[in-house]
This record gives sequence, C-alpha cells and structure tokens, in this order.
Amino acid sequence: MSVSVNAAGTDAAVGARRKLSLRVAAERWSLIIAFLAAAAIFSAARPSTFVAWANARAILDNASVLCVLAVGVTLILVLGEFDLSVGLVVGFCAAAGVSMMAFHHLSTGVAVAVSIGAGGVAGLANGIAVAYVRIPSFIATLAIGSIAAAAELAITQTSIFAGLSPSYATIATTRVAGLPLRAVIAAIVTLAFLVLLRATVYGRHASSIGDNVAAARLTGVPIERVTVIAFVLCGLTAGLAAVLVTSSANSYYPNIGTGYLLPAYAAAYLGLSLGGGLRFNVLGSYLGVLLLGMVTTGLTMLNQPSWMAALVQGAVLLVAVAGVAIRRRSVLGR
Repeated sequence: MSVSVNAAGTDAAVGARRKLSLRVAAERWSLIIAFLAAAAIFSAARPSTFVAWANARAILDNASVLCVLAVGVTLILVLGEFDLSVGLVVGFCAAAGVSMMAFHHLSTGVAVAVSIGAGGVAGLANGIAVAYVRIPSFIATLAIGSIAAAAELAITQTSIFAGLSPSYATIATTRVAGLPLRAVIAAIVTLAFLVLLRATVYGRHASSIGDNVAAARLTGVPIERVTVIAFVLCGLTAGLAAVLVTSSANSYYPNIGTGYLLPAYAAAYLGLSLGGGLRFNVLGSYLGVLLLGMVTTGLTMLNQPSWMAALVQGAVLLVAVAGVAIRRRSVLGR
C-alpha cells in the first residue's frame, strides 16, 4: 500500500514539475512564440505577398525609426525611470535639422549633426532635471517634451517642408548588401546598446540602479552621472530617429514624432518576455519592434483600417504590462 502511495506521489510531483517547466518555457520564449505565430498567420492569409523578401525588407526599413527609439527608451527603463518626451523630441530634432537646409541652405552633414545634437541637448535637460533637481521622471520628461514641442513650432513656424536635399534623401534610399541603410543603422545602434548594457561597467551600474537604487548608492555607483548619460543617449537616439524619418519622407511636417511614444514603450515591454527575466533588454525591444511592424504590415495587407494598428499596439502594451505584473507577483509569492 505504501509503495503505491509513494508511486502516486512521485507521479504527481513529476506532473507538477512538467507543468512548471512548460510554464517557464512559455514565459521565457513567449515573444518568439508570438513572433512565429504572427508570421504564420499572415503568411497563410497572404502567402504570395507576405513571405516575399521585398516585404521582409520593407518591414525592416519601416521599423528602423521605432527600433532606434525603443532601444533608447529601454536604457531609461533599465534605470527604473521613464522618458515621455521622446516623441516630441523627435519632432524638435527634425525641425532643427531640416531648418538648417531649408532656411540656411547648409549641407546634409550639418543637418544630421544638428538633429542628433539637438536630441543630446534635450536628453541632457531631462537627465539634469531627473538626476540633480530630483524631479520625478514622469513630470520632468513631460515638461521637457512640452518645451521641445514649443521649440519645434517656433523653429518652423508650423510650416511644412517638402523636397529636401537629394543627398539627404539618400539616407533612406541607400542599400547595404541588399538591406536598407536605415535598417542597418538600426541594427548597429541596437548592437551598440546591447554591448553597452551587457559588457561594460556602465551597463552594470545601470542595472544595479534599476534593481535597487539605495543599494547601488551604498556601493558607490555614481547614480547621477549614470542617469544623465542614459537620458543623453536616449536623446541622441531620438535625434537619429528624426533623421531617419525625415529622410524617408523627404519632408518635414509639424508633430512628426508624436506617434512613436506608445509603440516604443510597447516594444520595450514586449522585450521583457524574452529570456523569462524581469529586466528590460535591448534585444527583446528590437524583436518587439519587428513584431509590431510585422503585425502592422499584415493588417494593412488584410485591408484593415489604419486605426487597427494603434488599437493593436495599445492592447499589446496593456497585455505586456499585465503579464509583467503577474510574473512579479508569482516571483514575490504575492
């Protein structure tokens, strides 16, 4: 009798472990599973167009702006902070760079440098406000974003600029080994931030601040400096994103960056699903952007209305955040 009881208990334990391992595997690879599932669904629905190399290339190209932004946002999230100004900073940087060509007839190189530099300045303002003035990042970045939006309109006088310099448009039209230059730039930025967070002292400091800021301060981590650098880097990515989006459109229009905030955070939170951890990671954010881009493209091919993409992005962000909350409660046992 005792043997059969022990056998039953062993079977139950094995079953419980199997269920737990399946759950862990699902959590660890949920982003990859969602990516493959979406690809399979749209491939089955539009086999002649969705699986074409031209479509894959277009998805990579269209996702490049959001990839660059999401990577910068991820660095801020690693610190446990938020930057709600990135979309508005993109518009400010776009206005600053384009105005160099439209009003002052300067070269493409100067316009690119001004756009990226303007993003760095906005990031520096965010970093100082959060790290040294100790304003909560929600409030500080909203305020800086509002100032950036006002500066954008002041620079351009709400004008629309079309037909920019042909050399500026080549940023979007150039191919590198068959891939769009914009997609290559996004991949390089992602790789650079991946190395920064995983293989440098700065990355370890940033992660320690996000894990426990009080403990990080006690161990001598220069919290203020690390925070300012993170916001500056995020601002630089916003400036680069401004270059990528205006070169693709070969034009500028007011509030050009306002639509990027939500999908950037949706992608970053999707990235938490990669690896089963509870820490934001650059590679996960990159894959999250590609997933959103693939879904948006698939919906367009299925002739869905344009608002459907925004609905999906909002739903993805809500589900991703809810999933993180549930996993954290299970880890903490609450």
